[in-house]
Amino acid sequence: MKKRLFSGLLAAVMLLTTAFAAGGDAASEQETASGTVLTFAVTLPDQMNTNQMEDGMIEQVRTVLEGRLEQLALSDAQITFPDDRKTVIVTLPDGAGPNPTDVAAFLSQANALSATDPNGKVWLTGADVTATEVGLTDDGSTAYIQLTLTADAHATLLSELPADTALAVSLDGETIGQIDTIAAENEPVTVTGALTENAAKFYGARIMAGTLPVALTLTEEGQPEQPQEPEQPAEPTFPDIAGHWAEKALSKAVDMGLLKGTDGKMLPDDAVKRSEAVVMLNRALGATIMDNTSGLSGTPSNAWYAADLGKAIHLGLIDANDSRNFDTAATRAEAFELLARAFVFDRAETGTDELSAFTDISTMTAAQQQAAAALVSAGVINGVTNTTLAPQATLTRAQFVTMITRVADEILTPQEEPTDANTDENADSNAEATTDTDATPDTEPAASLTGGTILSVPEYTVSDMGLDGDVIFAAAAQNVTLDAVTARDRIVLKGAENAKLNVKNGSRISTLAIDPAGTADVSLSEDSSAGTLVIAGKGGAVNYSGTAGNIEITASGRTINLYELEADTVTITGSNNTIVANGSVGAFSVNGGAKNNKLTLNGTVDDLLVAGIGTTVAGKGKATTVDIRAVNCTVSIAADSMIENIDPGLSGVTISMGVPTKVTAGGSLVTQVTFQGVTDPKICSAQWYKNGKPLANYSNDNFRLTADAVSRITTYFTFTKDMDTSVTMGFKLTYENPSTGETEEKYIEKTVPIENYSDEWYYQRDVNRILNLVSSTYRGNYTTSYAVNNDYAAYEKEVWVNAKGYSSRTQYLVWINRAYQHVNVFQGSKGNWKLIKSFLVGTGAASSPTPTGLTTVSYKSAGGWTTSTYTVRPVVGFYPGTGYAFHSRLCYPGTDTEYDFSAGYPVSHGCVRMYKNDIKWIYNNIPVGTTVAIF
Repeated sequence: MKKRLFSGLLAAVMLLTTAFAAGGDAASEQETASGTVLTFAVTLPDQMNTNQMEDGMIEQVRTVLEGRLEQLALSDAQITFPDDRKTVIVTLPDGAGPNPTDVAAFLSQANALSATDPNGKVWLTGADVTATEVGLTDDGSTAYIQLTLTADAHATLLSELPADTALAVSLDGETIGQIDTIAAENEPVTVTGALTENAAKFYGARIMAGTLPVALTLTEEGQPEQPQEPEQPAEPTFPDIAGHWAEKALSKAVDMGLLKGTDGKMLPDDAVKRSEAVVMLNRALGATIMDNTSGLSGTPSNAWYAADLGKAIHLGLIDANDSRNFDTAATRAEAFELLARAFVFDRAETGTDELSAFTDISTMTAAQQQAAAALVSAGVINGVTNTTLAPQATLTRAQFVTMITRVADEILTPQEEPTDANTDENADSNAEATTDTDATPDTEPAASLTGGTILSVPEYTVSDMGLDGDVIFAAAAQNVTLDAVTARDRIVLKGAENAKLNVKNGSRISTLAIDPAGTADVSLSEDSSAGTLVIAGKGGAVNYSGTAGNIEITASGRTINLYELEADTVTITGSNNTIVANGSVGAFSVNGGAKNNKLTLNGTVDDLLVAGIGTTVAGKGKATTVDIRAVNCTVSIAADSMIENIDPGLSGVTISMGVPTKVTAGGSLVTQVTFQGVTDPKICSAQWYKNGKPLANYSNDNFRLTADAVSRITTYFTFTKDMDTSVTMGFKLTYENPSTGETEEKYIEKTVPIENYSDEWYYQRDVNRILNLVSSTYRGNYTTSYAVNNDYAAYEKEVWVNAKGYSSRTQYLVWINRAYQHVNVFQGSKGNWKLIKSFLVGTGAASSPTPTGLTTVSYKSAGGWTTSTYTVRPVVGFYPGTGYAFHSRLCYPGTDTEYDFSAGYPVSHGCVRMYKNDIKWIYNNIPVGTTVAIF
């Protein structure tokens, strides 16, 4: 029995004073509240992009505080919310009551309850608990807390929590105990651990006090008067990041406004949720405009992060029809794609050579692989080991923040623009820059700027600088000028609505990445250039004029105008774009997978490759060569040479399968396929099948199909008496045809008979095995459970007695097996014995073993034997002329009341002790003369 001590919220939480929490005398700490006013500052969670409480939030806070005041018998206290919506004022009633300091501490506790499994999954929160009860174990040494759960929460635990899974229970991040078992429906679950009685009461009351949705901090004006104490060194703002491996990145993220913490904690090692990752990236980019979120089927419309998902849709971080649950942890692969979209790490090339060292990328989507390759190349991410990227693992808040700060570790807002007007040199250079007739009006020149910076400002000029590291002009950008700038890394324009970027005076940009949420006009002066221009995302029109070595258009659904163009290459991998190109291009490629693009070429193109389905090419320009490799394409521009190279796919390809006429007994099967009609090599997927099911370890997504290609598989069989008499082997070849966009398949299968061993062969094999298996030596641990859990199979017992050639003068045969302490009874005749009974027994002890051998049942006695120390009955003798017999376990003299319950291990003086019902069955059914084998 457990001793119940505490039910519900007994004694109004025992006043919950500091003395009570420490195990002291609560009454001694009481004092008169006398209308004390407690003023709390409100800090909203990271996830909310505001510092003011909305009406719904105010009501949640009021409800929790009213409940807590009622626990403290302070129902008359007044709760008010000033107009600033940033503070809460609690006015305590006059008269005796708990110490105001303790009241303030209790009211401001977050009381966030969670019960998590070893993988970090949260199964219970405070919202799932309807009542608590505290008690002591029988010896009074340990306390426990019982939690009564809502019906839904209890049902979820019973139906979904894996058996034998313990849940760690924590309150505000502090582990208080664990739940080892889930009680039956409608029964409370028990939290156990190293809990004292007072601690258990304290935790139980806090659980029932409800969880605050905000952090409350007692302000200076709301502090009750306290005796002065010696000044202590200041604690860090977030003590849980002090000494953390990512302390620098986390602190930088706080400075950048990406993280705000919760209740004074940063929780750096918690898994970052998809919603949290989106919120951080929105903050980094200064997102303000929200698109419709009705297509997000996995997101409740009232979720705290719903508005941020709308912003993320507008910025192109997520798709408008994303069905994922954003309240769960993000995988590393998902984080890679989010980061690549946020900071425009788009690439037109399809290669992912940077991932060649990693062996675990097959589970990633093509987009995730492209993102990971770009981020690895840029040094933003690393593998968890030299050979593993762990794409499906979750990542922590610290890890995600570290990735962001590797891209940019500073955000400049209009109040934080770098200035340096203290020297004449800088003043002069600034003056020159601002008086240039080509300068964008009303922009402020930056005299100092470093790479790795996000600029969240509408107007900006960078002059006479060399930049290392990415510079990202975020959603607020409107007019940006790069004047005599050398950028050795990337200049990024991301998320702007109507942006203009003017690059002039010999500026050299290594990579210029353009992904506005709306439109963008980008112009480069004749003496300026970009090594690579990337136009990405989905949104409005992008206009570009100037020189670029390589142009990569990964965007979809945009109108793109390339004016006064000079480029070595233009590569298109996006779809549904309308593109006008005026100027000269060396190689213009519409890659496979890029569908339904409309091109107007009004300049010259050396080589035009059209490999995207549904491409239309028109205009006044001219191409030297045109190579059409996709269907449904229309090319009407002038060309010196135009050819069609439509991929025939698997048309004309046949597969031949070679197999033997049969699989001989004990043999294996070698199956081989060869291919005919292959004109050009292709990269296909190959899959072997057995009996219609794909073989997991026999697939190849990079199978090179050639005229002399061969695929071979060896199938091994476990031969059993009742195995299948045939096997069907199949092979499928799959090809994604880039010219048609269709998936083509070729399949072949053949059925091969399997020759099995004869029944006599199997029987003889079993005889040899079982004769070697059966022993008469006991090797157990002298417990009943050993005999219960260890014995020969029924089939093995039958094979053994029949192989031994035993006969009997009756229809029964009895085998006393000493190894596993069982008496086995068979019915039938020589060579055809069938097991009908098996009894757990106790044979002769090691000092007086039951002799092995072959004998018969010699007599029966219903009265059995009685001595001065025991009675056993009935008795069935064997080994004629001796005292060896089957009989009951030892009973008190003259009675049938057992006092020695030994069974399942060697214990007797040589006889076989049996349970009462078992010996009665032997006595009633086994005739005298029945053969008894002892082995």
